[in-house]
Amino acid sequence: MVFLAALPYFLAMGSDLRDCGHRFSDIFRIYGFNLVLLPVNLAGVLKSLQQALTGDKIPFVRTPKVKDRTAAPALYVLAPYLIVAFSLLTVWRNWQLGNWGNAAFAAFNAIMAAGAIRAYIGLANSGVDLYLGVLNWLYVEPKKPKALPPAIIPKTPEQVDWESLLYHGDRRLNRDLRGKNDRRKRAGSV
Repeated sequence: MVFLAALPYFLAMGSDLRDCGHRFSDIFRIYGFNLVLLPVNLAGVLKSLQQALTGDKIPFVRTPKVKDRTAAPALYVLAPYLIVAFSLLTVWRNWQLGNWGNAAFAAFNAIMAAGAIRAYIGLANSGVDLYLGVLNWLYVEPKKPKALPPAIIPKTPEQVDWESLLYHGDRRLNRDLRGKNDRRKRAGSV
C-alpha cells in the first residue's frame, strides 16, 4: 500500500525531471539522496521546534572547510551508514520470516542509501569526516583564564583607611580602597 500511495508522486517527479532535461530514472538517485538527508532534515525540524518553544534565535554556524569540499559533522555521516545497516538487518529478519515485500523494500532502501553515500559523500571522505568528528569530540582547547585586576594590598598600617574598612568591609580582593583624601573630605564635610 505504501508503494501504491507513493507511486503518483514518483511518476509526477519523474515526468518533471524529464521535462527539465534529466532522465526519468533520476528519481532513484533523489530517493537515495533523501534517505541520506533524513538525519539532517530531522535535526532541522528539532531546531525549529526548539526555536518555537524557547523563542530564541538559533545562531548561524559556518560549516568547517576541508580541502576542496565542506566537511560534514560526524553524526550526519554516521547516520546514513546506520540506515544502511538497519535496512540490511530488516532484510535478513524479514527474509527469515518470509515477509518478501518488507525484505524487498528494505533491500531497495539499503541499495539506494549505499549508492547515495558513495555518490554524494564518498567513502574516503566519510572516513575523514568521522575521524575529524571523533578527534574534535576528544580534543578540547584549554580556556584562557580571565585576567583579574590586580589587588591593591597596603604595605603599612598607615595606608589603610580603617574607617572605610570597618564601614564597608574588606574590599581589597576586587576593588581599590578609598584613599586618605576620601577620608579627609568626609571628615571636613561632617
